[in-house]
Amino acid sequence: MAAPIGLILGSGWGGIIEGIKNKKATGFERVFGNKATVPGHSGKIISGTLYGKKVIILSGRFHTYEDYTTSEVVKTVKYLHRQGVKKIIITSAAGALNPKYNIGDLVVLNDLITLFCPSPLGGAKFQNLSKPFNQSLINKAQVSALEADLSIQKGVYVYQRGPHFETFADKMALRFFGADVVGMSTVPEVIMANHLGMEVLGLSIVTNLAFIKHDHREVLKAVKNKEKKLQTFFIELLKNIKK
Repeated sequence: MAAPIGLILGSGWGGIIEGIKNKKATGFERVFGNKATVPGHSGKIISGTLYGKKVIILSGRFHTYEDYTTSEVVKTVKYLHRQGVKKIIITSAAGALNPKYNIGDLVVLNDLITLFCPSPLGGAKFQNLSKPFNQSLINKAQVSALEADLSIQKGVYVYQRGPHFETFADKMALRFFGADVVGMSTVPEVIMANHLGMEVLGLSIVTNLAFIKHDHREVLKAVKNKEKKLQTFFIELLKNIKK
């Protein structure tokens, strides 16, 4: 039997689970001992079949701004690994730093800036992160986005702890470092998934532009506006992912 595909859904991405069949749902608190507290995160583990593929979906995540350590944040990734997941799709809502990006763009991540994120790895675990994302999955995501008529970008994600949004000076500095999008998640999870030998695809939806005032309600609204196209995108992506 094919290994399940794992998905971690960030703010507003939960709409894609509507098509899941043979669905079984469990609350985060039953498995992890903690609830998801952020709006847009339902805090459920959902397993079943989605568009012909066996999946385990975490609808929500834990964040360091909720006073978890990065080691605690990645218990979600460790859980998926224990369930036999070999391919993991990590999604997020993110702010654009690249001036060419627009609200609603799907950013397929091709690298990370980890400088500002304490590693979830402890001890002498010298993890190679020269290629944090799987190139084959990147290629499939690009093709799937075109089939779904989603505006697509490739870019670099940088982590900042939050929960405050970045100042204008922060954004200028992060852009200088080479970041295209900024968010408050993803990086610890990608580090751990690489350490566990999983194939990783990172996806961010641009929900706000760099030099404007931010509001989490606007973040959720921006993702909601793209929900149908994101559903179509995931149909095509899961079709394109082989065993």
